[in-house]
Amino acid sequence: MTRKKARLGWFTAILAITVLIVGCGGNNDAVNKGAAGAESEQGPTDISVLTIYYQKEPPAPDNRILKEVEKRTNTKLDVTWVTPNNFNEKVNVTLASGQLPDLMLVTDTGNAAFQNMAKQGAFWDLGEMIKDYPNLMKFPDITFTNNLVEGKLYGVPRVRPTEGNAQPLIRTDWLEKLNLAVPTTMDELYAVMKAFKENAPDGQKGTVGLSGYVNQSDMGQFTFVQEAFTGTGGKYKVVDGKLVDTTFDPSMRKSLEWLNNAYEEGLIPQDFALLKHDQAKDMVYAGKAGIFPDKPNQIPTMVKELQAAGKADADLEWTPYLESENGKYASKGTGHFGMFVIMKSVKEEKVRKLLEFLDYGASDEGHELAAYGIEGEDFTKDGDNYVLTESASNDLSFQFMQNIFMKYDKYGNLGTGIAAEKLKHERGLIDQAAEVSVSNPASGLITETGSKLGSDYDKRIQDLKTKIIMSKAALEDWDKLVAELQTDPNYQKIITEINEAYQARNSAQ
Repeated sequence: MTRKKARLGWFTAILAITVLIVGCGGNNDAVNKGAAGAESEQGPTDISVLTIYYQKEPPAPDNRILKEVEKRTNTKLDVTWVTPNNFNEKVNVTLASGQLPDLMLVTDTGNAAFQNMAKQGAFWDLGEMIKDYPNLMKFPDITFTNNLVEGKLYGVPRVRPTEGNAQPLIRTDWLEKLNLAVPTTMDELYAVMKAFKENAPDGQKGTVGLSGYVNQSDMGQFTFVQEAFTGTGGKYKVVDGKLVDTTFDPSMRKSLEWLNNAYEEGLIPQDFALLKHDQAKDMVYAGKAGIFPDKPNQIPTMVKELQAAGKADADLEWTPYLESENGKYASKGTGHFGMFVIMKSVKEEKVRKLLEFLDYGASDEGHELAAYGIEGEDFTKDGDNYVLTESASNDLSFQFMQNIFMKYDKYGNLGTGIAAEKLKHERGLIDQAAEVSVSNPASGLITETGSKLGSDYDKRIQDLKTKIIMSKAALEDWDKLVAELQTDPNYQKIITEINEAYQARNSAQ
């Protein structure tokens, strides 16, 4: 089953059950078993949750961290943990069973079906109620803005740091060997890539400067190149209060020219179009690439892998920004990865219990428990720095509660277990990025025409980009496509609709 079909199936199932709930006035015992959860005034609150997990396996019900969470929040948790690979399918099964959870994670809040359900009243509008929970209100404005549907907040955002996104991670030991500085411009980056390729500091044949890949519908790990030239996150940039499609911007053409030159000179993998994420990263571990775009939180693990491969002096640094003709640019994140929705059938008293639970998860104490575990067992503190125990650093599975609890932390995209001096340096890099970072202005916006035809256009555009990079098509072919799209009524309709949605969201705030 494709992701698209699975997603549509999921929301169809939700909609069907929502109609049943509304039609029955919320009194169906089977449907409301999870949502209405019986609780005594003295005893713990029963909370059922459906969420994702990225660890090797989900925690057992008697897991010590889970029990500690229950103790500190006076709750009894019933969590359905679902792997990312079949998240939507598992959600379908849960919905079909009639056992609706109190809190359900929706990862794709820009999905048209989800937004239509929200407009029809399937979920609680938490826009006013959430203001009573101080830790949740510490989330950045962008976190809430990117989740609004017609000006209303139909869930609790799963907050994420806005700074520290995928930018080049560079082998600093290679830079030192070649007496080079960390690049700050696209021209300097190109020069570093060329030096890495020509000198192969680890002595590996077929060394390239920058490893990465593209996806079927986007630039994948090379997205940072495109955005450094266009000066915006995503496909659109704001010009005079309107969204302008960067496909038509000359800077997009320049990004393709830059990548094509890098390909022709062997500075990027010749098979980049076939590589997967791990394969591209493995080139760094093998000493065949000195740069890989990723978040700075990957540095501790990558350095450990490099050193295990015999590269004792290996180290990496994250580039906070890159400069092109459009000025300095760093990517600003959306501030969230989905949100937890609460079905309208849940009574307000229970809704407030759920918000209280998530508010604890957004507190310093809740975040510490989710991210670092229990003091003395999983970590010790060195000033403000958390130092994981050896057993914890070798097995981060105890961090599963981060799939539910999340505190906003400007420096949350930095790795754990970093020495205090290096941590201070990396926080400084995050601060540099924050001064110039630009968000995707169209994040969370949907259009009727875009929902129907957008993915087809995206694939067509990306296909030509890939061919141009590989010299299988010329930049003149790009010019022809741009001219065609400028007169394509459906493509222009998408741009008109996305602008209408953008203006509507701005006026609703």
